[in-house]
Amino acid sequence: MNVVPLSLVAYAPLFLVAFVVALVTVGVLVPRVRRFALRVQAVQVGGASHGNGRRMHDGAVPNIGGIAILAGFLLAMLIGSIIAPAAIESYRVELLAIVLGGSLMALVGFIDDIWEVPAAMRLASQFLAAGILVVNGVRIDFVTNYFAGSGYVFMPEVLSVALTLLWVVGFTNAFNFIDGVDGLSSGIAAIASLSLFAVALQFPDRGASVLILAALAGAALGFLRHNFNPATITMGDSGAYLLGYVLAAVSVLGALKVTAAVTVMAPVLILALPVLNITHVTLRRLRRGANPTVAANDHLHDLLRSRSGSPRVTVYVLWGATLVLGALGMLLSQTPLVLLLGTVVAAVLLIGMVSYLRLREVGEERRRLATLAADELRAR
Repeated sequence: MNVVPLSLVAYAPLFLVAFVVALVTVGVLVPRVRRFALRVQAVQVGGASHGNGRRMHDGAVPNIGGIAILAGFLLAMLIGSIIAPAAIESYRVELLAIVLGGSLMALVGFIDDIWEVPAAMRLASQFLAAGILVVNGVRIDFVTNYFAGSGYVFMPEVLSVALTLLWVVGFTNAFNFIDGVDGLSSGIAAIASLSLFAVALQFPDRGASVLILAALAGAALGFLRHNFNPATITMGDSGAYLLGYVLAAVSVLGALKVTAAVTVMAPVLILALPVLNITHVTLRRLRRGANPTVAANDHLHDLLRSRSGSPRVTVYVLWGATLVLGALGMLLSQTPLVLLLGTVVAAVLLIGMVSYLRLREVGEERRRLATLAADELRAR
């Protein structure tokens, strides 16, 4: 396949509307959620102890930004479903299952952000949310026969259910683990969503995946507008659980169960960085006899930040790694070169634009404070 797929044109109104609605809604809601969080003291204090480590940001930063992400995502899904019902008709039940499970994850994360839910209860709720997918047909029941080059490998039902549960729960936690530097997780979510979006566009029956991924990318970028360093708000567990869960679910819905042109490795590559991080962290902690579930400053981003001395450099490097992995995943799925390059350029431009808006805002605030300080000195 060496031309832009016709589905790109067919789905254009759907993904453009979903993307813009999510982007604008989250961008508008975040300041309001931030004010609410400050009012109820839903904040993370920089430098405070966190498990066996410490929180590395400065000051008291609101930590329930996931509520804005959820609101923008749900509104985009609703409007997209209304304007293009035929595009999602064959996957309506599965789409509703993903929305329900994602909302449950955001709710559990929100409660954990405020009151701290025991680890066993968080894990049980994650398996419940993953079970919602399984009973509604979102499961890994076959994959492309990679070694034969064509055809499928079908799995026994028990293996299918177990693999789906482990993938969804595992990746949900992996994505939560990567949320440790301002802007990192929201940028990774945007890049991964756009990469999976390009894969889904190659098939004429992936309207549900296109809708979900466009809404997710818009929501992540809308949040990044306020989350880039120095962040005014963090997504907390509510946002990390939501984004991780939906990315895991949609990879099963639209990127694993496809024709022989796309192997199981494409979505695995696209989503690889959070998986590599949680694997690295778990092995390091087990090697030194520590509990893998207790927080510590030993993630990939922590190690890179300690070497670079800059949170922004850390984020740029890991965003770049995610983009490279996304491009490799698209190559493996035989994504047309024009679409692949367009996706990479779009990701760079969109992330660059929202990051620049945040940096400009920071610059204006600093100039305003400097002017006020100068005025006070003159008044004395």
